[in-house]
Amino acid sequence: MFYENKREFFLFYCERNSLQYPLHVHQYIEFVHAVKGSVEMQVGTKKYVLHPGEIVLVFPNLAHDYHTLSATGETQLHILNCYLDFLPLHKSQLLTMTPRHPVLRTDEIHADISYVEKRLFEINQEDYDRTLVSSLVSLMLSRIFPKLDLIPYEDQTQQDLSCEIVAYIGKHFREDISLSSVAKHFGLGKYALSRIFSNVLDLNFVSYVNSLRIDYAEYLLLSTDLGIMDIAIECGYHNQQTFYRLFKSMHDCTPKEYRAQRYTNNFITPPPQDFVYEPEYGQADAGVTP
Repeated sequence: MFYENKREFFLFYCERNSLQYPLHVHQYIEFVHAVKGSVEMQVGTKKYVLHPGEIVLVFPNLAHDYHTLSATGETQLHILNCYLDFLPLHKSQLLTMTPRHPVLRTDEIHADISYVEKRLFEINQEDYDRTLVSSLVSLMLSRIFPKLDLIPYEDQTQQDLSCEIVAYIGKHFREDISLSSVAKHFGLGKYALSRIFSNVLDLNFVSYVNSLRIDYAEYLLLSTDLGIMDIAIECGYHNQQTFYRLFKSMHDCTPKEYRAQRYTNNFITPPPQDFVYEPEYGQADAGVTP
């Protein structure tokens, strides 16, 4: 398992390759629509098979994986990744709740969801607008949430200890956490926690926390007008020199240079799509009506 960090803050794409993706965790939502073929997914501790027309919504900080059961050429998955700052109407629920069963079957999918998919695929670099994306994804979630049995995150079936640790750090990495404080929270020794990081994530605790903080710094540099020192503090660094040194070691440029190179109208434009939205499992207007 590893903690996945994406540089895009919104990404929607069509995946036609057969995926064999290991257990991973991230801070944004992941929406997967099996249009053609089927895929086995583990979400939390449970396994599901997604058949054509079905959807799964993976909440933040929840371990999941992919194992496509259909071959390349016989697979079409629509995959959306979206950071929670795009979703103010649903952010609180996404951080504190989790679905008891995250899969929507074909007869549970509202027509608005197909409409949102079509509109998101139509967005290109010229007319990309963060408010539009936020509104469309929020509409999608408004149609999905009533179909999910949401329970408090703490009440979910107990998951693997490594998943719990990764999820906890994902919520608290901006605070003054340390190997000792996290070990104490979980009733572990420091060396036992160190071994979990080495065996599961293949890096040490400090490197892991720094990777989360610098990833969040990238987001703030590109989506806000905060000063560099303010961003450093927001990410958990109280020494600007430390922040600069770590950022440059990961990007070969300073935070200021990174912002100058990548900053465009307060958001990142999505990559160009070479795909036309054409659902293959049924009619384009298929779905549950109000």
